[in-house]
Amino acid sequence: MSHAGLLVRNRDGCEEVRKNDLYNVPRFLNRVLALDVDHQNALFDHFVDLFDQTVRYAKANGTFDEGVTDIKALAIRIAKPQRVVHTDEITNAQTTHYTLEIDVPSKAISFDEAERVRKRKTGAFFRHRKNGHFILAIESGLHTNAENGNSYRTFAVWKPEAARSTYIHDDELKEKYRAVIPSKARDWWIKKHAMVPPIETHETHIIGGAIIPLWQRFKTHEEARLRVVRVTTDDGQRIVGIRIPPEQVGPIVAALGATRDLREPDEIFTGILDEGEEVTLVSGLKLCRKVVHREPVIELVGVDPYKFAEIRSLGLINEQIDWKQRFFIPTDEDAGLAMLLDLLSRYPVLVSDVLADDDPIAEIEQTELAPPQIVELDEWFVPVAEAETAPEEKGNALPNTQAPVEDTDPFALTPPPDWFPPRERIGEPSETQLALDFE
Repeated sequence: MSHAGLLVRNRDGCEEVRKNDLYNVPRFLNRVLALDVDHQNALFDHFVDLFDQTVRYAKANGTFDEGVTDIKALAIRIAKPQRVVHTDEITNAQTTHYTLEIDVPSKAISFDEAERVRKRKTGAFFRHRKNGHFILAIESGLHTNAENGNSYRTFAVWKPEAARSTYIHDDELKEKYRAVIPSKARDWWIKKHAMVPPIETHETHIIGGAIIPLWQRFKTHEEARLRVVRVTTDDGQRIVGIRIPPEQVGPIVAALGATRDLREPDEIFTGILDEGEEVTLVSGLKLCRKVVHREPVIELVGVDPYKFAEIRSLGLINEQIDWKQRFFIPTDEDAGLAMLLDLLSRYPVLVSDVLADDDPIAEIEQTELAPPQIVELDEWFVPVAEAETAPEEKGNALPNTQAPVEDTDPFALTPPPDWFPPRERIGEPSETQLALDFE
């Protein structure tokens, strides 16, 4: 850029691109043509390197849309029976979850190759502050957060198992790792590289079938790009669908309305940690996948304060984060399964009463309706004269001092407003007696 004449010095004495030339592409290309061939090649190599890093970073984050791609491997087979996760109510079209095992050649990186990459791209070796593992971090580029406009740097993580296995931010690199000299990582890297098998087996999840009506349910966040893939298994079965990251299988399947009945500790451990499943226990407790200190963990949520001592006695990891007591299952498989077994013995899995897809629905037997009853309204009308003489016909009639009512209708549903039942005089004995039986 300096040889092309596109840099000027600012007030601080630093060189920067002039504002008028920041987006002037024709001038930039014309200045590049004025350089010698060696400088042109170096400039274009740098541009291609940045472009490749940006594409890899987008693919790793699931924000790169590359259309329909074919999965190619040494061997592809069905790992688990396919499972119907959704059925359309109108067309009865089914959406199916496939679990595949894919054998691919390993892309192990030797220490000598990692050292050459470090020198060529000015990287550095780092050691994890907790588990002691080593990585090689190569700067991937400068990115901008679309929400707040802040810029941040990302680093490609090289491991003995593969190059550019993941990408991390600069603040995460400083928080979880510390820089070391290459000689510190040499022995560990060589030992780890020797343990990498020549062929690796990966588990891949694909949801196929009727996926267009459910397209929005597959997105776990706004910027997610769905990757449509095609694959042919070793037995000739062709599958076309959306490739789902392993840690998002549980939430996406639950969003489609399907549930898994996880009961055994090993199923619960791998289902939560690897596939993001959630398991509900009795007493309002729930096991779910969380990210704490930028690492996936299994957390027990819904613990009331009076249960803190009991949960601590089971050996769960207890940390106070943001003034809240939180409990975690160890991510180590041996320790985690043993602790999970003790927890489930006291708080077993809550059995869901929701009917599965294969469960029969009870049929309601039709009962015959009773014939309608016809009511004669004439039988319900009582003449007023009969209503007045009815008390006299009984044996214990009361004295009546009410004057007769003139010009009354011979038939009426209610007595006239000037007619009142006779009252017993105060002081006179009465032969009637009211008896109540409370037995």
